[in-house]
Amino acid sequence: MAQRRSILAGLSGWLGALMAGVPGMAASAADGATAGRAGIHPWIEVGDSVAADVIVDGKVVAQLDHKATHPGLKKPPALVFALPAGLKRVRLKGTVTIGGKASQFDKSWKVRDMAPFSAPLYDQGKPWIERIRGLAKKLEDSISIEPGDGGAKKKPAKAAFADLEKSLGAPLPPLVKVLGDWQIQIGDSNFLPAAQMGKVTDLLLGDWGYKRTGADGLDKILPPAVRARYDRSLAVFVEVGDGLGALAWDPAGATPGEPPSTWGDKGNPGARPGAPNEGVWYWLHQDHIAKPELLLDDDYRPKSTEAALTHVFQRFALSDLDSPEADDELVVDTANPRANLLQLHFDGPRNPRLWLRSYDYHYSLY
Repeated sequence: MAQRRSILAGLSGWLGALMAGVPGMAASAADGATAGRAGIHPWIEVGDSVAADVIVDGKVVAQLDHKATHPGLKKPPALVFALPAGLKRVRLKGTVTIGGKASQFDKSWKVRDMAPFSAPLYDQGKPWIERIRGLAKKLEDSISIEPGDGGAKKKPAKAAFADLEKSLGAPLPPLVKVLGDWQIQIGDSNFLPAAQMGKVTDLLLGDWGYKRTGADGLDKILPPAVRARYDRSLAVFVEVGDGLGALAWDPAGATPGEPPSTWGDKGNPGARPGAPNEGVWYWLHQDHIAKPELLLDDDYRPKSTEAALTHVFQRFALSDLDSPEADDELVVDTANPRANLLQLHFDGPRNPRLWLRSYDYHYSLY
């Protein structure tokens, strides 16, 4: 029960709002078996607008009516609608106004559901690590998970975690200690063995080759607040790909109003404090080393540890499955307890494009 409450904690505020006040929600859930939800997030220029019927398998389930007041993609959806079990097609029919000129559009997509692969990750009847093992069985070419402490020859996990807590001056989230019993790799990236976990600054100065001082030293390229965050944060996962990245935990938490630094979400209210001693999880990457991306829930509070660690698999494993195979295919994931993030924009006024962005690399927004 504790793990179930953990992963749902960050969802309660937004889902309550969806049911109470998001246009289209009541109409779309009025009847029929539902298997998930989808949120439409328009990306149109400030001042432009779009109004459309959302038609699922021939039935109008909701109406979209949105005018952009901020650039880019917003974290809150403009509309949420239910995804019925076994859905086959989604259609948008309406009008888009671009630069003051209105144009009609009508486009349909055939649906492909990721749920047969993703379902184990969201199985709330099992502990988190068992959900990861279940996902690994479905995606065995992407995820390797083996029992055993990968750093035991150097230092047993229990001793390593005790040293880390002393160094951080704070107790580790319990789920981080679960990682000490497993060796988990996703492609070329991996969760660090307990004996190799350490401060983000030490990671940057060690394996990543940065210097503390000098022309390109951390004291020059990092703002003081970011440098202080890296000095006190624990790195638990290292990304090896187009440059190096990491998932890290800052026990000090988020500063009220702090920019999340997430891609696309302009005009957001900034971070809100989380529960005491919860800290805040974030992504960092060499490409934007001075701007770590905070993992915040839909109320802009720090995500739970379970949600943050789950995000690793969403970002690096499920992202391999979410690309449409044709222009008229819409990928959804009805197993995801959150509303699928469907981005809507226009490649010309009569050519809307709708596609799943829930598992995109950039979306710590999500």
